[in-house]
Amino acid sequence: MKRRVPCLKISAAVLLGHAFNERAISKESWLQESGYGLMFHYEAFKSHTPESYNRAIDSFNVNHFVESIQSTKAGHIIFVIGQHWGKYCAPNSAYEKFLGVDTGEWTSNRDLIMEIGKELAEREIRLIIYMTARAPMRHYKIIKALGDTLPSINGKPAGNKIDPMSHPKKVKGFRRSENQAPNPIFLKNWGEVCGEWSRRYGKLISGWWFDGYKMEMKDSYESLKKEAHNIDTWIDAVRSGNPEAELAFNAGAHPILSLCTRGKLCPYQTFTSGENHNFNERTKKGFGKPLTPTNFPAPDGVVWHLLLPAGKGWGAGDQLRFKVQTLKERIDVINAEGGAITFDVPISSKGEIPQKILQGFQELGTYKSRLNDGVKSFLD
Repeated sequence: MKRRVPCLKISAAVLLGHAFNERAISKESWLQESGYGLMFHYEAFKSHTPESYNRAIDSFNVNHFVESIQSTKAGHIIFVIGQHWGKYCAPNSAYEKFLGVDTGEWTSNRDLIMEIGKELAEREIRLIIYMTARAPMRHYKIIKALGDTLPSINGKPAGNKIDPMSHPKKVKGFRRSENQAPNPIFLKNWGEVCGEWSRRYGKLISGWWFDGYKMEMKDSYESLKKEAHNIDTWIDAVRSGNPEAELAFNAGAHPILSLCTRGKLCPYQTFTSGENHNFNERTKKGFGKPLTPTNFPAPDGVVWHLLLPAGKGWGAGDQLRFKVQTLKERIDVINAEGGAITFDVPISSKGEIPQKILQGFQELGTYKSRLNDGVKSFLD
């Protein structure tokens, strides 16, 4: 492009984004002082009608929920604002505009995130938002409305008759939207959606955890830079309300991806997504080395972070699958080595944590000061 002024504006925006990134990773991250956190896949796996979704969200008792978190002494939470069903527990005029719907249809009437964020802030507990890096994958019409790359078969649009969540083993030549590079139109639109929430919540949001940032998205970063709307401009929008928000990008549960042992997934990454299922590496023969910052180091400037389900699966179960002693030992090592950890915890539509799981984390909380002292206190 030869028009100098617009070029300078784009360059300034990109440079500003890089400056924000440097500030976010040059300081010691609050995550390393958090001890441990809890994650909540709130209503993420249910296919709601607008009516049932709003009823669920209206029933959520924010005060009771936040008091429960405080009782565990968790230093942060990750809360799912929405996932691949396309429903979001907060209004968003940009998203509603792209879908051509009113507030309360695909977004909630109640701004649950704002209420939770304010209550957590009063108790000095950090809030990280879970969001997808791509359009909600379960709905072809939403993928299309947001301008994301459409599911394809042998490089051609698959059409709305094929399940957008299908797989090449089921449909030969099929590729999901997230398994293809994003395009500038989608990144512009997704920037509007994420940016609206970012500016609304400001410093109430301390970080974003982006799911579905697959290798195809990682590999498209450089080629997209020549476009007016790219991954840089999307991240500028994500951080428009809090330039120092921590950022994680998730491509899968293998340590190479979730712990970034071969490098960042995105240049703006400040902590690892950490998705795994156990405290040890999974191998063909069973379990290998413990997942720790020493055994599986993250790239320079990226906080090592591990994410595990506390129950029988993501958002599932009513019992803690780890003994409290095991939690103490593993958190102690991870914290002492400069890492952070989050446990995914089931939650009801009313915001209630299963009693046995809550009690386990409340017991864990009695050891919080020793878990955060930088010393491996609980190993024999």
